[in-house]
Amino acid sequence: MYNNENKTLKFNEDGKFKILMFSDLHSHGNFHGIGRAFYRNKMLNAMNALLDEVKPDFVMVGGDLCVGSFHSDSMSREENMALTLKDMEEVLEPVISRNIPWAHVFGNHDAEAMFTKEEQENLLEKLPNCLSQAGPKELYGVGNYVLPVYSYKNEGKIGYNIFCLDSNRELKDELKLFGVEGKDDNAILPFPFGMGKCQSMPLFSQVMWYFNKSVEIEYKEGRKVPAIMCMHNPILEYNLIYRNPEETDMKGSKRESPACSELNSGLFFACLERGDVKGIFCGHEHLNTYQGTYCGITLAYDGCIGFDMSAHDDLRGGRIIELDENEGKFETKFIALVDLMGKKAWRNEESFEGGWHTEYFIRNTHL
Repeated sequence: MYNNENKTLKFNEDGKFKILMFSDLHSHGNFHGIGRAFYRNKMLNAMNALLDEVKPDFVMVGGDLCVGSFHSDSMSREENMALTLKDMEEVLEPVISRNIPWAHVFGNHDAEAMFTKEEQENLLEKLPNCLSQAGPKELYGVGNYVLPVYSYKNEGKIGYNIFCLDSNRELKDELKLFGVEGKDDNAILPFPFGMGKCQSMPLFSQVMWYFNKSVEIEYKEGRKVPAIMCMHNPILEYNLIYRNPEETDMKGSKRESPACSELNSGLFFACLERGDVKGIFCGHEHLNTYQGTYCGITLAYDGCIGFDMSAHDDLRGGRIIELDENEGKFETKFIALVDLMGKKAWRNEESFEGGWHTEYFIRNTHL
């Protein structure tokens, strides 16, 4: 249920609230040639298929929208910005046309566009039914905010919270701020926690903001309000899931190591100490869809939905997160596009990308 006038989210009569999260659209617009337009149309068809199947109450776009990359020397900056806004609306048309409320978090590649994240945020907030917020200006990053989902049975009370954090771009951006000389190699050692890449994470100031906001909400509501958290980059603890599949009840596919930050800002422990966040959801990895539970907190990927970047055809899709205000819990599962669209979910319908070794072809040799 959505209150368009007041821009509030609310549980349905049955006490449920269904979220569809997808990420990594990598939709760079038509300035890059006909190939981009072809893959964009495939992505729009995929979004339509997911939305028709899931029928969500809310959509979370998990980063790497990548539509701010327009640049034409023949146009002014204002004209380029107007074109980018039009492009954003085109990319999100399946959500907007269905009048579904939505929000976003920024991905690492969004920070590499022509326009700053602050400028992109201003544009995105102009689109219909967008609930995204820039967040406190004193915080690092853009898009640190919380969306309450109000109770159906207890008018005016919050049934669940959706915390959204900017997981930033690359470690070298932050290391410069901290006065660390050189590149991110200072933080990438020969035996890393994850993939050993340069990705960043929510910084400690953002962790403090979450912690303090959680305390503030508990004080106002008179109780600890359950929550989920969404961001683009995985945090370091995602490695513990695939390394301990039985203990964490791991489900889904892991075909690459998490490209997480090699520095730990303490976000997971802050969530654990506060006791409100029940699940953390991210995108970023095009080859991972797994989920698992560690210390009572579910960590999960949403898959990817874009076609114009590296991915396996059977791992494109989105993640359903269904909140339950009656139990204060949630259920989640990955939904694969191939199960909805068959070969139309492949990047090239004549050739499966991902290799014959994958679980998909083991299960679906009839294709």
